[in-house]
Amino acid sequence: NIYPILSVLMVGLIAAGLIPDFGPMKHAEQRAQLEGKVVRDGGEPLMAAELTDIEPAAGIRTSLFWNFIFPVVIVIGFAVGSIMLTSSAKPLEAFMLATFVLAIIMRIQGVALNEITSTAMLGIKGIMPAVVILAFAYALNDLSAALNTADYIVSVSKSWLTPAMLPVLVFLISGLIAFSTGTSWGTYAIMIPIAVPMAFSFSGGELSTLVYATLAATAGGGVFGDHCSPLSDTSILASTGAASDHMDHIKTQLPYSLLVGLISVLAYLWLGMSL
Repeated sequence: NIYPILSVLMVGLIAAGLIPDFGPMKHAEQRAQLEGKVVRDGGEPLMAAELTDIEPAAGIRTSLFWNFIFPVVIVIGFAVGSIMLTSSAKPLEAFMLATFVLAIIMRIQGVALNEITSTAMLGIKGIMPAVVILAFAYALNDLSAALNTADYIVSVSKSWLTPAMLPVLVFLISGLIAFSTGTSWGTYAIMIPIAVPMAFSFSGGELSTLVYATLAATAGGGVFGDHCSPLSDTSILASTGAASDHMDHIKTQLPYSLLVGLISVLAYLWLGMSL
């Protein structure tokens, strides 16, 4: 699965300073370092100002472990336990339990009940822009599905596929579908039932390297398109978590994704030709 492996490798190399920033990311880094502006002038952070205004109540001593780490452990533990017991993560129940426990902890720390409630409402208000954008993104995904966009992309390309070109074309088509729809998992649901049988057909019905390469290309292409798409829920949540302008996040991430995508294309071309 070339693209995800190279993406993780590039992140490590950039974090270590072995690969310098380039493109819009370089300008953003320079602006932040020289001017102290983590968001460009005119940019709209995907997080309401209310979240940056939340401060501990006067005279209340908070704890990093009890107020942050412990609720996170509850969410992860409840989700993992639910998967083991019921085969379902139950994320909503996990977050509700963590929120309830955190409210009890804050009350024990001396925070008034009305302050707990008002802080919760500020948090809900602050996250609403991301919720609305996610709702519109899912609506666009449904619209794309209703128009059979993905099926059309596949239908116009599968007639001229060859075994040597199959992995790279599957990677590119999966990337295009994921970019258009904003979902990698939806891409897998569309492409795997089509691409994998084609690879089996080219391999004479045997589980060959071509089959593995095609399956990996489908998975990698979905992630590639997801990284580049402004409709992707993961991109939207990344912008929310970093409180960055959403399109600025896409523009700064795009050159890195395209570079890794280009290397992946060349690798799949070489792999297909060598099979």
